[in-house]
Amino acid sequence: MSATPDATTKPRSRRKPRRIWHLATNHQNMLYMLAAGMVMGPAGFRGKHYFDSLSVYPGWIPLFRDDIGVPADALNQATSERNHLLPCIASFDLSELSGLVRVLSRDGATRDVATPAARKRKDDIAILVRAPLPLNLLRSIGLRSSEDKQSFEDNAWNVANIDLSPHRIEVAESLFATAVGTSWPPDQRQVELFVAESDDPPVLGQTLGGILAMLYHTANRSDLGLAAYRLAVGAGQDKDSDLVQSNPILARLPDWVHGHGESGQSDTRARLYWGVIQSLLVAQKKEHPQSQIDVALEYLESQLDKVREIELEARLERLIVDMRNCRGLGGGTVTELLERHKDTLSKTLMLFCLRESCADLLEFSHPSITDADYVLAGILFGVRDSWLQLPRELRDAELFAFVSYQMAEAQHRESNDGLILGEFRRPMPPAARQAEFRGGGKPASAKETGVKPNGNDSSCG
Repeated sequence: MSATPDATTKPRSRRKPRRIWHLATNHQNMLYMLAAGMVMGPAGFRGKHYFDSLSVYPGWIPLFRDDIGVPADALNQATSERNHLLPCIASFDLSELSGLVRVLSRDGATRDVATPAARKRKDDIAILVRAPLPLNLLRSIGLRSSEDKQSFEDNAWNVANIDLSPHRIEVAESLFATAVGTSWPPDQRQVELFVAESDDPPVLGQTLGGILAMLYHTANRSDLGLAAYRLAVGAGQDKDSDLVQSNPILARLPDWVHGHGESGQSDTRARLYWGVIQSLLVAQKKEHPQSQIDVALEYLESQLDKVREIELEARLERLIVDMRNCRGLGGGTVTELLERHKDTLSKTLMLFCLRESCADLLEFSHPSITDADYVLAGILFGVRDSWLQLPRELRDAELFAFVSYQMAEAQHRESNDGLILGEFRRPMPPAARQAEFRGGGKPASAKETGVKPNGNDSSCG
């Protein structure tokens, strides 16, 4: 991870000059991207994308030059599908971004350059950046009028998983004084350079975002949780590693988060837990994924004949039965189920069936749940909900910016496209809670960690 532990911005003397570029879209697409924490191609919207400039070059983000402006055709395109759509211009500062991008000319010709800062020619109107783009680079969201701005803010408030507080929303009439003599899309597009297969849902990034968010929030509960979070964001110390390595399942976390692949884990419980995680990730890449509990059950059943320990095999069989029963009216009370499954793997997977969301888990407590159970359940719930489904109460502004950056970086690392997003600060859980841990205080309550019942019924996504 290319994160720095000290600061989100460089000292003024070292900062690069701002390089502003503009994305033409509509308010509904913009709201979805705010929920997702990144600018994506249409595939990332899971069927909820309205045709806009992102539709023209699959998997690439067209960003228009600040000194030329956004073509009127691009704004018209973004509102062409529905009468209620409002034009919207998102402005990005790409001064920290480097790596291969494509420069687009008025006639549709493209050429590769090493950085968005490369010298532009007179007829260059935009650059094409490989998706996704993190929203920590977003500088403002411009609407055409105060009425449009109010409508945008009202729409955002009516969904549960969008927090506008980190973002600058403004009336930007000058941005809508569109580029003269620039058609969009270009008449002669080099379509052979852009194939639909290059646009995939950012499943890995969204999954990682959910995990990092839950690690951040469970870090407020215990020393083990704090150690797991620090290691996951690359800020771990020896004492953190010692704590995490003491649990054979959790010991696998740093390798998974940093994309180091399989570690040849010999512990059967660790193999089963991370096998469930991987199965959930793979299932989410499908166009019509199964229920996530079904995915977990299917994987666990496939492993029964591979478990060599007779006692563990019996526990696994009993766990599968109780996970299935949890979906109906039977199975017993929460206490009965958790007392029946005393090992960490089983309790974690039972919680996966007993609670429906990350917020539910963070509000849940039970005397039989250990620190390790809680952290591992948090990871599992983060995978299930992903970043997209997290309510605004779990989206601290600092956390949002960092997770957005890490999600995009994970996607570019997976595709190996060479795009470099710069550096960004790692947010740490509140210092007061860290001080409480050092003093041996009790774990923070749901109220103290900022988890509140969610008053909104719907969410983007």
